[in-house]
Amino acid sequence: MIRRGKILLLLILFSGTNAFAQQLSHQVLLPAAGVVSTVGINYSQTIGETAVTLISSADYILTQGFQQPGIKLIPEDPPLGNGVKAYPNPVVDYLTIELFGETLRSFRVTVININGTIVYTEDLSFMKKYWYKLEIPVSGLANGIYFVRVVSTDGFIGRSFKIEKMQS
Repeated sequence: MIRRGKILLLLILFSGTNAFAQQLSHQVLLPAAGVVSTVGINYSQTIGETAVTLISSADYILTQGFQQPGIKLIPEDPPLGNGVKAYPNPVVDYLTIELFGETLRSFRVTVININGTIVYTEDLSFMKKYWYKLEIPVSGLANGIYFVRVVSTDGFIGRSFKIEKMQS
């Protein structure tokens, strides 16, 4: 009888220990660390980290371990010359109109349905070299064929695209 009472008392004591247990956070406390940066070279190190793996190439860096590097985005070079692109085709949610050029220019972007009704229009002006991506929401449009017309006010650029809108 006394033995059963001791076992019951131990079960009660150990069942409540989870409520008082130490909670671990997502922070890493290191005994020593250092970061040195110069032009084009970054060096960082820690003492006490058990394992670090680094695999890299010109475009990406994959690491494993506590100390993770920041994300480094390499910007794309703008296209040369003057032009207009429209994508994706077929489109579901957003149609992207990409405009790029090297001189002062103004544009009118128009989206027209198959019946000839204008469903979207926007005027854009650029004062210097530009590379702009206009995202047009098309998720609210009915499925079908649309025409996208991009015309510069100086008449230098005039492009038309046939775009198919599909359901999501």
